[in-house]
Amino acid sequence: MPLTKVQAEGVNLADTFAFSGTVTGAGKILQIVTSGNISGTFDTSSETYQSMGCNVAITPSSTSSKIMVWANVSGFYMYGGQGSSGDDGASGAIYRDSTEIYGSNARFLYHRDTSAGSMEIGMPCVLQVLDSPSSTSEQTYHLYMRAYVGSTINASGYDRSIIAMEIA
Repeated sequence: MPLTKVQAEGVNLADTFAFSGTVTGAGKILQIVTSGNISGTFDTSSETYQSMGCNVAITPSSTSSKIMVWANVSGFYMYGGQGSSGDDGASGAIYRDSTEIYGSNARFLYHRDTSAGSMEIGMPCVLQVLDSPSSTSEQTYHLYMRAYVGSTINASGYDRSIIAMEIA
């Protein structure tokens, strides 16, 4: 029996189409919250993470929900003397309440120079993490920053924000 190829003449987009199947593997965005832009003072020479005063709270609707978190610092500058190894740098982190969930000392700005001196670099910082809090209690996400080896980080006057999005 020979096969016959049937070719559609077109689809009328004005028609109403009913869908009765199930879509799998696709997440749904349930809510989005933002801190808005914060531009207050931030200056640190601490080698431990310090809060940038930027946070957002979200309450997951299910323990299986994921929370996508984006944090942004529109700019900062770093200055100061080098440590004994001649390097300095900065890193940022995202915390859920008091627990670091992204960062782990990953430097987003790093300078190495064996001579004494200082450096000023304007630099944006963007961090993102997909979190699984496994909770329906309110979760608060914070933006932190730290300096390395005697550097000073200043983000005063630069906007920073954090956004959290619940995904089912």
